[in-house]
Amino acid sequence: MTRGLRGAAALVAVGAIVAICIGAPPVAGADDERTLRIGTTQEFDSINPNLAFIPSSAEASDLQYDVLVGVGTDGAYAPTGFATSWSRDGTSWTFTIRDGMRWSDGEVADANDVAFTFRYLLTSRDPRYIGPWAPSGNDLPLAGATHADGRADHPLSLYGDVLTRAAGLRSVQLVDPHTVTLTTANPTILLLGALVPILPEHIWSSVPFAAAATDFQREPPVVGSGPFQIVDWQLGTSARFVRNPFYWGSRPFVDEVDFRFYRDPASLASALARGEIDYARGIAPSDVDGLQAAPDIEVVQGAASGFTHIAFNTYAQPIDGGGASTAAVRDPRFREALDEAIDREAIVDAAVDGHATSATTLIPPASEPFHSDPTHPRTFDVAEAEKQLTAAGYVDSDEDGAREDLDGKPIDLRLYYPTSDPRYLAAALAVADQWKRVGIGVTPKGLEPDTLAEQLYTPEAGGTAEYDAVLWSWSGSPDPDFLLSLLTTDQIGKLSDSSYSNAAYDRLFEAQRRAPTLEERQGIVRRMLDLVYDDAPYLVLFYDDELDAHRTDRFSGWPDATKGTTPFFTTGVGGYLGLTAPAASPSAAASPAAPSATPAASPTASTSPATVAGPFVPSDGTLALVGSLIAVIAVILALIGVRARSRNGRVP
Repeated sequence: MTRGLRGAAALVAVGAIVAICIGAPPVAGADDERTLRIGTTQEFDSINPNLAFIPSSAEASDLQYDVLVGVGTDGAYAPTGFATSWSRDGTSWTFTIRDGMRWSDGEVADANDVAFTFRYLLTSRDPRYIGPWAPSGNDLPLAGATHADGRADHPLSLYGDVLTRAAGLRSVQLVDPHTVTLTTANPTILLLGALVPILPEHIWSSVPFAAAATDFQREPPVVGSGPFQIVDWQLGTSARFVRNPFYWGSRPFVDEVDFRFYRDPASLASALARGEIDYARGIAPSDVDGLQAAPDIEVVQGAASGFTHIAFNTYAQPIDGGGASTAAVRDPRFREALDEAIDREAIVDAAVDGHATSATTLIPPASEPFHSDPTHPRTFDVAEAEKQLTAAGYVDSDEDGAREDLDGKPIDLRLYYPTSDPRYLAAALAVADQWKRVGIGVTPKGLEPDTLAEQLYTPEAGGTAEYDAVLWSWSGSPDPDFLLSLLTTDQIGKLSDSSYSNAAYDRLFEAQRRAPTLEERQGIVRRMLDLVYDDAPYLVLFYDDELDAHRTDRFSGWPDATKGTTPFFTTGVGGYLGLTAPAASPSAAASPAAPSATPAASPTASTSPATVAGPFVPSDGTLALVGSLIAVIAVILALIGVRARSRNGRVP
C-alpha cells in the first residue's frame, strides 16, 4: 500500500513528500508597494506541472498556466481559462477557445496548444507509442528483464491519469485554431473538473516523455499564459513571480508575487506580525487570538475540504503475525456504539482550540453541493452507547470495568496517530478517555508518519496491518471523487486505511463517475455517504478549518474575512487579481480599478443543457485543497495509489 506522498516506491509511491523544513528567509529591505508577499511553511516540490503534487506547487501552477475551463466564485464552471464556451453532444465536448491569447514570451496561444496538451498527456500513457516523444518506444524492458511489462514508461502527471481513467478521455480533435473537441468513453461531467494546465506547444512539443517526467523545467524561467510567471527560486527561502505583460485578462494592481518559506507556523505568524509578509497561509490555532488582536491584521477561518477521522481496521481475513487485536472492530454494531460515545465538541476544543466543525459524513460541507448529513444520524449519548454495546454482546462479565469481545477477551484497542502535529495526540487522548467511560480499553500510541503508514500496510502491500484503529486526516477537494475512493475495495493495499470492502459501495462509486448530470451524481453520492455512515468504518470527528491571516495596511480588495473566504490556495487567480492599493494610500485614487477574474468582454459559457455547474470551495486545514485542480489530483491520487500530502491526500 502506498501512503501518499508520504512513503512508497517508484511512481505508485511518490515518496515522503512533507512540508519542506526550511529556515526563515532573510528580511527584505524596502518592498515595492505592488509586491505581494506570501508566507507559507510549504515550499514547492516542482514548477513542472507533471511533477507538482503539493498545494504550494499547485498555487504556482495556477499563477503561471491557464486551464481549459475554470471555476468561478459562484461555484460554477466558468470561462476563466482558454475556453469561452463549451457544450456536450453525447460523449463529445466541444470547446470554443478564447481569441487574442499569448504566451508570456509573446507567442500566440490558441486551440493548437489545448489540443497538444491533451494529446501529449493521453499519448504518454500509451505503452504502444513510438515517436518523437519516445523514439525507442514507451514500454521498454526494465534493466535485467527480457520483456516489457505492458505499461507506459513515463505516464505524465496526475492529470493524464484522471483524464484517461476517471474521465475516460479517448480522443482529441483540433477542429480549427479556436475549436477543440474531446471525446470520452461514456457521458461524464468529470472532464470539466479536470483542470489541466495548458502547456505551450512551441516549448513542450520537442520534450520527450522521459524528460517531461523527470528533469525538464525544474528551474525558472517558465513560459505560461497566466497572470504571473516565476523568474527566480531560491531553494529553502523564496520564489519570485512577476506580472506577465501578455496576460489576456485585466492588468492586476500587483506587479510581483513573492513566496517566502518558513520552517514552522510560529515563524510564519511572527513574520506577519512584524510586517515582513502580507499573507500567512496555515497559521496555528494557538496563534489566532494574538494575531486577531494585532493592528492591521485579519484572521480568516475558512471552510476546508478536509477532515480528521478514526479508521477501524476492517481487514476481512486473518493475518499471520498481525491484523486487529479483536474482531470487534469488524463489527458495525461495535463501531456505531463507539460513535455514540464520542463528544465531538470536546475533541474539537482539545485538539484545535475550537477551530474546526464537528463532522458527520465523509464529504465536508465545503464540498457543496455534494455534502449531505446522514439520513439516520447518531448523537453523543453515553447511556445509548453502553446500551448498544451490551446488546451487541460486548459486556463486562467480570465487572472489572473493561468490556470483553465476543471471544471473551478484554478489549484494549491500539489507537495509532501521527506525531507530526500535536492536535492528533490531543484528539487521541480525548477519544481514549471517552471510550474508556463506556468500558472500552484504549491504548493511544504516536508514530512518525512514515512509520505509521507502514504499520497500516496490508498483506497486499507487504505488511501485516497490525493495528485496531488509526486517527489521522485526509484533505479532499471540491470534487468528491477522491474522498469517496478511500473506502472502495480497490484501495485496499493502496490508499485505504480501513481496508473496508462493500460491493454495493463499489458499484455506486463507479456509477457516480459515469453520471451524465450533476443532479444524478449528487443523488448517487448521497446514497454512498449514507451507506458508509451506517456501516461506520470511519468515524469522522471534525472538518478541519483553513486558518490564514493577512495584513490590511498594504493592499485592499481582500475578501470579507467574516465570510471565511480565503483569497489564495483555492481555485484560480481571482484573489490575486482583486487586490488594489490600500484605501488610505494617497495614490489609491490613481491606481487601476480592481480587475475581474473574467474580463467584461469575455463571452460567457454556453447555456446549453449540457453545460454543467461544478462545485468550488476554499482550501483545507493544513494543506489548503486547491480547488478543482485538486479535483484532478484528488481523483488521480486515488487512481495511482498515491497517498498524499498533496492537494488531495493525507494531512501530515
